[in-house]
Order: sequence, then structure tokens, then C-alpha cells
Amino acid sequence: MILPPLKNISEFPRSIQPVIIEFARKLLNELDSRFSANPSDWRDLAVGGRGNDEQLRVSGMTTKKGNSYGINLDDNVLSIVVYGSALGVNYNHGISNINIAVIVKNLDFSVLKQSLALVKSGRKHKIATPLFLTKEYILNALDVFPVEFSEIKDQHKVIFGEDIFKDLDIPLRDLRLLCEQQIKGKLLLLRQAYLDIGPNPSVLKNLLLSALRDLIPVFRQLIILKGQKPVEQKEEMLGQLARIFSLDQAPFLAVLHDKNRKVLISSNQVEVHLQNFLNQLENLSSHMDSL
Repeated sequence: MILPPLKNISEFPRSIQPVIIEFARKLLNELDSRFSANPSDWRDLAVGGRGNDEQLRVSGMTTKKGNSYGINLDDNVLSIVVYGSALGVNYNHGISNINIAVIVKNLDFSVLKQSLALVKSGRKHKIATPLFLTKEYILNALDVFPVEFSEIKDQHKVIFGEDIFKDLDIPLRDLRLLCEQQIKGKLLLLRQAYLDIGPNPSVLKNLLLSALRDLIPVFRQLIILKGQKPVEQKEEMLGQLARIFSLDQAPFLAVLHDKNRKVLISSNQVEVHLQNFLNQLENLSSHMDSL
């Protein structure tokens, strides 16, 4: 059997193309009984592929009837999607994660168990724990995770199977509500964390880094809610957000620069940066009801 071509591989930075190919082929080998290969059959793909996307084919494959867990995996994988920073100008090799969504027909516990070893090995190559989803789950959860699914819809490439995300209809009302919850919830969390932790520089810095990581998708969606298209580059997007909502972008930029290891926040300045960060979140929070 011939594996259908992996698509859009050339859209990713060359440094991670072999990683994505290797992960996709192992995933198909584990979770879909249409595809089974000896390691030698995949040799060309594992080292980076042979030419353009249409040539990413492997012959000499055999169909396997089952697997060690006895799962029915006939035609199980509907789609493998890479989303997030691996597709854009914000990718930072060795720092940025590679985010992957796997859409399957059958997603019982056995499928998760079958994937454990692959997920573990992927972490060594900065592949974040993949999202394992069914099509039904996505369609029924749009009102629960509008920000997350909007982010995937806006920046993704299908490397195998169908594109389930491109035609998602995400209600703006749900998006606005979740953005407000995220902004006000993060403001509350950071204040409470400071009271619990006190002036511990290393812990507070990690809190700031985590907060900005979680808020970047929310900031993008807020720009969309204001009728504008977010700039792809994160630094410029933060400036765009600041102009729209009359904010000072400096506290957000300082944390972003520390995350990207451009300019590190010193230990004796962490509290000041936290204070400034909270002030701008408070300012942004005051705009939520007018969206």
C-alpha cells in the first residue's frame, strides 16, 4: 500500500521538517491500520523527505489488521494538523514548541495508551503533547473553547487528511465572553499568587512568563473583535493591541523579551514588572464591557 502524500511540509522551517515527518509517520503507523511500515521503508522521510510535498510517498507498506492493544483502528486517523508558531515568523528554534492536533474517529482510552511512547519521544524534539480530538468533540465544544479553536483556525496547516478547522463557525459572542473571562481571571490569579508567594523573584517571573503565554492568543482575538487583523509578529501585535485599547505595551514587551532571551528581567526588577503588568491588565479589563 502507498501512503498518501504528507502535505504542506515545505511550509515549515527546514530545521523541523524531519521532526514533523517522523512524528506523523509514527503516528499513522500506531493509530491507523491502513498504514504499517518497516523503519527502512521510511528512511527517506525520516531524514527530510525526497523533493517536494507530492513526492513524500512511501511504497512497500503492508496493511496491519490490528495492534498490540486489540483496538479497531480501521481508517482511524482523519487528520493531522500542525498549528501555532511553527508556521509563522514567531517560531524560535529550540524555544518554541511544535503544536499538533490529531483528529481521529475512535478516541477511547486504548488509543491514548497506544500513543504514550510516541508523545514521550516527541517531547525531546519540542513537540508539545498533541491535542487528540474527534470531529464531533470539536463541533460540540466551539462555545466552550472559542479562543483556542479560533487560534487553530487562523494559523494551521494540514499535513495529513482533511481540513476540519477551515470552515469552523465560531460565534463572536462566545469569543468575547471567553476573552473577558481570560483577562479578568488572569488579573485575579496574578494578584492572588503574589499574596501567596510574596517577593520570590524566580517564581514571580515564571508566573509572568506563563501569564503572557496564555494571554497572547486572547490578545489576538481581542484585536479581531475590534474589527482588525492581528499582525503576525508578536512584538508588533502587542503594539497594535496597545494602540487599539490605549495601553502601555512596555510591560508585555519586557516579559516577551525575557521569554525569547533577548533582554532578561533581573531579579530585583521582577516586582516592578509584575506591578506594571497588572496595571495594564487592569486597563484592558476596563474595556471588556464595551466590546
